[in-house]
Order: sequence, then C-alpha cells, then structure tokens
Amino acid sequence: MNKKLIFKMVQNCLKQYNEDSHSILFESREFEEIFNKIIEAKNKEADSDLHEIVNDAVYGYITDSPYF
Repeated sequence: MNKKLIFKMVQNCLKQYNEDSHSILFESREFEEIFNKIIEAKNKEADSDLHEIVNDAVYGYITDSPYF
C-alpha cells in the first residue's frame, strides 16, 4: 500500500474531526501506529473499504481507544 496516500487520508480524516488541533507528522510514532493498524485491518479483510478502515483507525487514535 502507498504510505503517502494513507498519510493524506489520515490527515484529511483528522481535519474532519477537529480542524484546529489534530495533525501528525509522516515520520511520527503516532502515524506509524495508525498506518500499521490500517495495514493489518486491510490484510484481514481485503474486501473492506480503505476509507472506512482509515476512519476507524483515526477515530480510535482521537478517542484514545483501541481500534482492534
């Protein structure tokens, strides 16, 4: 999967939740955690929509709850 594409999707999703404060860096530990969760979920359910997986992962990150 294209890591840069997923990063942009994560950033866009973060903006939807809170336009002012949420942003992460491409090389950050937080993005790496979210990215790994997204890849893991996509590998488990290949037919799942990537946008839904990204939204779920970002929601878990924002609410500080485990996504998986």
